[in-house]
Amino acid sequence: MDTNGRAFPPTRQLADGLYWLRGGDCYIFQGEMFGLGDDVRLHQYHSMFVIQGESESLLVDTGSPKDWSGISAGLDELVAAGVPEPSYIFPTHAEVPHSGNLGRLLQKFPAAIVCGDIRDYHLLFPESEGRCRAYSVGDCIDLGGTQFVVREAVIRDLPTSLWGYDTRSGALFVADGFNFTHYHGAEECGKVAEEIPNLPISDFVAVVTGLGLYWTQFTDMEPLIVQIDKMVGSEEYPVKMIAPAHSCPVVDPEVTLPKLKAGLRRARGITRAGLSRQLAERRLGESIGDAASGVPSQGA
Repeated sequence: MDTNGRAFPPTRQLADGLYWLRGGDCYIFQGEMFGLGDDVRLHQYHSMFVIQGESESLLVDTGSPKDWSGISAGLDELVAAGVPEPSYIFPTHAEVPHSGNLGRLLQKFPAAIVCGDIRDYHLLFPESEGRCRAYSVGDCIDLGGTQFVVREAVIRDLPTSLWGYDTRSGALFVADGFNFTHYHGAEECGKVAEEIPNLPISDFVAVVTGLGLYWTQFTDMEPLIVQIDKMVGSEEYPVKMIAPAHSCPVVDPEVTLPKLKAGLRRARGITRAGLSRQLAERRLGESIGDAASGVPSQGA
């Protein structure tokens, strides 16, 4: 829901058999956290994704505990619509937005198993130890009509971070890779990146990555960008879509990936002044455009 009270659907189909599930409102950052004015509101998602196969389905991440009621309802709606109950739950890493609902999901779907880097999950959920199976980079899960492939996390938050890939949609699930916010109040919630043409993606990637993944402040990102280019251009697993946990999905990597990479390059030594200036110019431009068209400013 944005500042004007407009609600957006908690579930959106991104491709055949691929669903983006948010469950609740975005996570709001106050502008002062980024050195911006206190009237600025920035949003990020705590997303999870549902991959529907012919016989089984898989969840990528678990969403945030704050969104559980919406997540549970959204999953019920998908199952009622014919999506198989999840057989696999793939938390990209052991952090609250990515695995915080794992216990609830295991209770809700008693036949599901946890897959991925499962270290320590047996300590957190001892009653479900037998339902945790280790999957490593390159391992595949056949869901019927599509496969889920475990991929290396090039941009990682924790040592246990893993990415994933859906062979039917060509979606690459990148967890905390390519983090960026969107502007709260400009009807940007619930949209894919390409539906927000004025979004300063490279600025947002730079500041969110630089602050959220602090190691990027001291790292040469070029070798990682080379790895990303190889992964996206893979003949075996070509990437047609990028699905981050906290950012808008990217449905046209050819258009948007250069902006994401530009942001990663700027994460090292990022300053907040540039972002503040970009936002101010953008909001001024929106206000002038709205005034000229007689439409009240959505950022007001």
